[in-house]
Amino acid sequence: MAFKKIRQKLKSKGSSEGTPWQRATAELEKQNKAEKKQKTSKKSGIKHLSREKKAKLTKSKHLPEATGTDKRQRYFGWYGIFSVGLVLSGFLISPYGKVKDIYVEGAQAVPEQSIIDASHINENLTALGVVWNDDKVDAFITDVLPQVKTAEVTLRGLNDITIHVTEHETIAYVSSDGYYYNVLDNGTVANTELKVPIGNNPIITSFEMNQNLDDLLEQYMQLTDSVQNSISEIKYTGTEENPYTITVYMNDGNEVKASLPSFAEKILYYPDIVSQLGETKGTIDLEVGVYFTPFTQTTEEDASASADSAIPSE
Repeated sequence: MAFKKIRQKLKSKGSSEGTPWQRATAELEKQNKAEKKQKTSKKSGIKHLSREKKAKLTKSKHLPEATGTDKRQRYFGWYGIFSVGLVLSGFLISPYGKVKDIYVEGAQAVPEQSIIDASHINENLTALGVVWNDDKVDAFITDVLPQVKTAEVTLRGLNDITIHVTEHETIAYVSSDGYYYNVLDNGTVANTELKVPIGNNPIITSFEMNQNLDDLLEQYMQLTDSVQNSISEIKYTGTEENPYTITVYMNDGNEVKASLPSFAEKILYYPDIVSQLGETKGTIDLEVGVYFTPFTQTTEEDASASADSAIPSE
């Protein structure tokens, strides 16, 4: 009985699991099924990609037919730019692109030829190159000619140059060694020699080009326009005992004696002093306080002194 049961169990087991051959056959069928599934998924992916490619190709087929025209337009555009550049380069290299004539506008106190010489512009330069480098031209002119405040370069026609000049205002002249030198509104003295002064600006005389002149100009720049315009001449009259004395000759006929360190401060009271004097002319001493001496009194004293000297002594 026990043996029968064992055989039945083995049979049932063998019938459920099968023989080794059967099991191997079943395993091989499973692998074949799995490979078929993988191939099927790859094919579907390839089909999906091919659909996308077809869609792209379809879109490209629907692109506008003007692509060739656009290319030709771009080609002609670049060709036009190149041609213009070539013509422009040829013009610049040719004699027609060189500077021909130079004109100066706005110059009054400075000679036009001096401005042209200082600009470094010559016939060997191209006109457009000069205009493009107008900052350098401005620096050349203002460095050599202090009277010029600004210089602007513009093109006139194809190859002519115009230099537009703005000058510093001349507020006085320094007389030295027979020449006159402009005192500019920025306090500097121009190195241009003039044989005669221009206009009615005050003349500064008997000053050497030293610290005293610098001190005077510093004081003079502090004066109002009305006071500056009322001065005819400023003369250095300093001595060893008092090296700062100056004498100021006014346009109304009065003379003012002042000291350099306090000149600007005290000369501002000149209009009030003159209003109190009326028509009387004389010397106003501003060195220490304010003192007035009429010219008539001085003349009478000088005449009396001359008469006394003429009487013979016993």
